[in-house]
Amino acid sequence: MPIATDLSEAALNFKYENIPPEVVRETKRLILDALACAIGAFDAEPCRTCRDVARAYGGVGEATLIGERGKVAISSAIIANETMVRYLDFNDVLYFPKSPGKIGGAHPSDALPAALAVGERERASGKRVIEATIAAYETIGRMVDAFAEGLTPMGFHHGSVMSFAGAVIAGKLIGLDAVQMTHAMGIGASAAIGLAINDAEGEEYNNTKNIADGLMAERGVFAAYLAQRGFTGPERIIEGNKGFAHSLLRGVENYIRKPLPNDYYLMRTKMKFFPTESTNQGHLAATTLLVNEHDLKPQDIAEVVLRMSKRTVVHNGDPVKKYPRNKEAADHSAYFMTALGIVSRGRVTPASFNDAAYADPTIHGLIEKVTLEHGPEYDAITPAALVTIRTTDGRVLQKRVDHPRGTPENRMSDGEVRDKFIECAGSRMPIEQIDRVVETCHGLEQLDDIGELMSRLVVQA
Repeated sequence: MPIATDLSEAALNFKYENIPPEVVRETKRLILDALACAIGAFDAEPCRTCRDVARAYGGVGEATLIGERGKVAISSAIIANETMVRYLDFNDVLYFPKSPGKIGGAHPSDALPAALAVGERERASGKRVIEATIAAYETIGRMVDAFAEGLTPMGFHHGSVMSFAGAVIAGKLIGLDAVQMTHAMGIGASAAIGLAINDAEGEEYNNTKNIADGLMAERGVFAAYLAQRGFTGPERIIEGNKGFAHSLLRGVENYIRKPLPNDYYLMRTKMKFFPTESTNQGHLAATTLLVNEHDLKPQDIAEVVLRMSKRTVVHNGDPVKKYPRNKEAADHSAYFMTALGIVSRGRVTPASFNDAAYADPTIHGLIEKVTLEHGPEYDAITPAALVTIRTTDGRVLQKRVDHPRGTPENRMSDGEVRDKFIECAGSRMPIEQIDRVVETCHGLEQLDDIGELMSRLVVQA
């Protein structure tokens, strides 16, 4: 059986009535979390640009742009909405440590705009959207888990799995069978591969980081509609000659085919407590705990040593990002995030990222005091970290965090997820509307049409 067919059959077997209640509950929380990220990014320039282009592109109005009333073509909605979900780097993440310095991962919620757009077009119920979302998370999880070293170390963008997720989501919502879904995966993935330059060390980050996953997810959705009409693609898209594994993983043997796990990959997904790259979460949590426990101020800091995984040191210690000039680089800089955490006393929010912060001499002074250190003991438990702060009066303070808030071992409460939504959307939505959205997401299975949720996301002008 082709690997893509195996993935397709597994996806089709996820039926709402058979999914454990705790998995359904977490799915709804992840959907709410992703919508918070999208609303929080509504005013960001790259997000406005994508919405402007989506409206200018024209076409039949099929799906809503998050935060607006009007509808645009389904493809444009997927791309624009995913840009909003991704922009803050506050959305969820699923990854697996591989060899030291390398992880295989993805942001599963980047597929959610596809579920919302296709669901709205097809007038799908909340239950069906939940089902399709779970199937996408499980497909992403199985693929990323199977990669020997991950995609990024090979030079390809982690979002290259999104065409598979898009095919699964659309396939579930429009009623494809396993053969058709296999063809959709082949069509989409053969034409939707991303380059890792959008998330690479030594390169200054730019707006394209935000849109990449949406572009690739959209190709999977488009492919599903083609497959529904009999269009064919390479069924051996993963293991075939010059296919996904051969080309992206440098060999079929580097896709380690695994049986279905006993648990759900969705339950291993990490929410983010801070709006920053996922492996920054541990050291930032430890730093802010120390700052608040000892009432430290910037002038009290003589040195900060971050001991963490090799991957975090290499990826977030990239000299190009040490003094960031934009949000995309700032949230990937361990130096900047540490300084920001000290200055803000742990109140790092989406509003913390601005030109004034990037030029702040206090932050620049703290950056100079930060040292990154590889701790091999943390390679297998990323994003764990040990932070040592030496103060100007001679104290040596340490804090180790293995499981920062938002990880499966230390999940955010429902109240904290609501607080995150308020943090992201508070300037754009009154509290009554926010609570209505929260209530709708927690009761998503009761919606007959997912369009009801989209209509409740309109922000204030």
